[in-house]
Amino acid sequence: MKFVAARFRGLGFILWQTRHMAYHVMLGLLWAWFLREMWGEFNIRWIATAVVGSVLPDIDHIHYFLSYGRNDTYTQQIFSFIKHHEWRKLFAFVATGHKTNTSLSYHNIYVVVLLIGGAVIASFVDWQIGVVLFGAMVSHYLFDMADDVVQLGGINRNWMRWGRPKK
Repeated sequence: MKFVAARFRGLGFILWQTRHMAYHVMLGLLWAWFLREMWGEFNIRWIATAVVGSVLPDIDHIHYFLSYGRNDTYTQQIFSFIKHHEWRKLFAFVATGHKTNTSLSYHNIYVVVLLIGGAVIASFVDWQIGVVLFGAMVSHYLFDMADDVVQLGGINRNWMRWGRPKK
């Protein structure tokens, strides 16, 4: 019984550390709800698209870990936690340390502007799924910027750079 309780506590800790992702999903769903009210109809595909779109920008982190950032000390620490099955340490490390990772290629204001443009164009050509997808992605990036201001006292320097940082 003690073992089960410890595992349950560990799961609670991990879920608490992943709340940032839940905020992204909730913002995507809020965007889908706003569009439902604006368009006056409901479509279950909009819900699924909003959820996917709200977490899609974080593929940039995975791309970083598996390609151009695999030799970074931050990435090496993450892989060490995975290798040793230290899940609590992994989730706590990612939750507190991901804000200092300023080498992400697509976490910048230029991508946000392109996505806003894509959403506007999609609305003009009446491509509702595109509006939902691009809008949910924009909500992800805007939340990350706002979270930077709260957590770091200002916007991370990667938001003003195009592509990967120069070595």
